[in-house]
Amino acid sequence: MEVAYNQSDFDYRRAEGVNQSSLKKILQSPAHYQAALKNKLIPTPAMEMGTALHCLTLDGQKAFEAQYVKKPEGIKLNTKEGKEWKEGVGRKKVLSVGGKDDPWGSVHGMDESLRRLAYFDPSQPDYIKYNEVSVYWEWEGVQCKARLDRVDIENSLVLDLKTTDSIEPEIFTKKVVGLGYDFQAAYYAKAAEVAFGKKFEFIFAAVERKPPFTVDLFQVDEDMMAEGMAKCTAALRAYKTCESLGEWPNRDPLIRKLSYPSWYQPYGTLEEPEDLF
Repeated sequence: MEVAYNQSDFDYRRAEGVNQSSLKKILQSPAHYQAALKNKLIPTPAMEMGTALHCLTLDGQKAFEAQYVKKPEGIKLNTKEGKEWKEGVGRKKVLSVGGKDDPWGSVHGMDESLRRLAYFDPSQPDYIKYNEVSVYWEWEGVQCKARLDRVDIENSLVLDLKTTDSIEPEIFTKKVVGLGYDFQAAYYAKAAEVAFGKKFEFIFAAVERKPPFTVDLFQVDEDMMAEGMAKCTAALRAYKTCESLGEWPNRDPLIRKLSYPSWYQPYGTLEEPEDLF
């Protein structure tokens, strides 16, 4: 087991180990897992804002300024002036101001909202140290790795930042289930337990991408954590079997019943032909 503090994202990604975002795909089929490894995910604008927020909130202002730059208002990157400006900022990622998403303003607005929470107060001792904590360990005979957004060792908490369209519980819960965040919560809680020798609770710090950038904390309950752990165990065992056989098959085809949706109005219920028009 190894814990790495302040490890760069580049070094983490290069390190040996299975990460949760790829591993959970094996629950669909081993072929889905392999496809996730081979096909690079193209980030959406929302995902790019989330990455920028992680940098600003967890790595700090200095790290953010080293990686991101605000696009001057009125400049177009496809013009001579814009190309010269872009060349001058080098490899920094450009965040525009205004528009439908207002990436620069939204990232800073979300960061300001999160800073109101004691968990994300950068003035506390060793704040940066316990952010983006990399853990490497063996689980079910598989070399695993995880990168925890924030660890509160004293209170036995792992916190994970999520940007979202809405923090309404029903909507966010649907996102948690649909995107497999229960798997992530269990995987990261296990990593923290192995690293620090005790059980950890898991909290999603969800912040809305639009003003006023409302924040809510969602603590994973015992039932969801148990289900997530069961999924992790099943996924790791499937991974170990496939790795030993050198085979990563797709699932067998299913026969699915095709029925009309509830909103469909059957043709036979129309009393007169003119009802069609």
